[in-house]
Amino acid sequence: MAKVTEHPDILVLGEHPAAYLAAALLKLKSKLRVVHCCIPEERTVERLVLVNPKLFTLHELLKPLERKLECKQVYGAQFLADEPPTRSEHRSKASLGAVMSYKEIRDGIKAIAAKQEVEFANPKQLRINRLDERGLEVAVGSDLIHPKALVLAGKLAADQEKMIGLPDAWEAGVLHRYTFVKLKTTKATDMGNRALVPMSLDLGGKMRWAWMLPGPKTVQIAVEQPVVQSTVRPADLLEHWVTVLRRHGVLEADTRVSVEHIESMDLPFAGALAHEGVANRTLLVGPAGGFYAATGEDIYPNCWSAIFAADVLKKALKEPHLQDALQPYRYRWRTTLGEHLRGPQQNLRFLLPLVYRNQVMATRLAEAILLGKSVVRQ
Repeated sequence: MAKVTEHPDILVLGEHPAAYLAAALLKLKSKLRVVHCCIPEERTVERLVLVNPKLFTLHELLKPLERKLECKQVYGAQFLADEPPTRSEHRSKASLGAVMSYKEIRDGIKAIAAKQEVEFANPKQLRINRLDERGLEVAVGSDLIHPKALVLAGKLAADQEKMIGLPDAWEAGVLHRYTFVKLKTTKATDMGNRALVPMSLDLGGKMRWAWMLPGPKTVQIAVEQPVVQSTVRPADLLEHWVTVLRRHGVLEADTRVSVEHIESMDLPFAGALAHEGVANRTLLVGPAGGFYAATGEDIYPNCWSAIFAADVLKKALKEPHLQDALQPYRYRWRTTLGEHLRGPQQNLRFLLPLVYRNQVMATRLAEAILLGKSVVRQ
């Protein structure tokens, strides 16, 4: 590991794409000393992600990524009931999203940060030794550094999170267990040039959600359920979803799930709505702040939070009272991004029959899930 700058202005922690974007933006057109640091033992799970096309218009730094990353464009959603023939769909003429590799988009944004001359560290040990009115002292491997502020996008040890003022755990109902497995594309039926995202909004009659993401080379079968209600084994839930996909002819009739290859992650869907985004000398972005849309969308809202954080932090470092100057971060995202995180209305059980019978409702729900639009419109 290269020696860390002795006194960086900002230390960015975590491997999520939002962390690398925050570091790049903090360094952009500024003289700030920015260090990005991986959190030891943080687990990065490679998976397919559905990316909102608006990601590439969030900031000029992100525009070139759209042409560089391998992806599969999707043009709508296909809503499948447990039993055919009940189903509906919305298919747009324009792309409503892109399915791509999580690691590829992370590495793409990391390259942007490197171009901005962000300093990187990958220590075996990381510890916040002190955080008080005088500032911070952080041990990064064998180096002791004194950043003025932190940007946190990952999971720290419990005692470290307590030091910066984070709660012990997410509120009940926030964490959802997202379980997935990848299959060869030959197992899926051909969706044509304008692929859809097959979905269940009521898997097993329990209002659980499930997806099939058609990627460039593989498809990803995924299910989710609230952790506090995870009474069904994820493998069983996945097998049930595969059965539904077979019944509707989306997967070949002999498709089976290999339980040995499934992955599970606990994601704080819309957790930012129930979580404080400003801690002691720290702004929470991405997973640390719970910036996952209620529909499970990952990259777009998390990167959006990084843009707000970088803008607020650049201004806050010029103020005499840093902690007070961080408070606009909360207001900025709550008045914009907060609406996006809420996703479709919670009374989906009431709307579900309409989705299968009414094309307007199917269109609105597809756009709500893929683009973050409101289901209720004037």
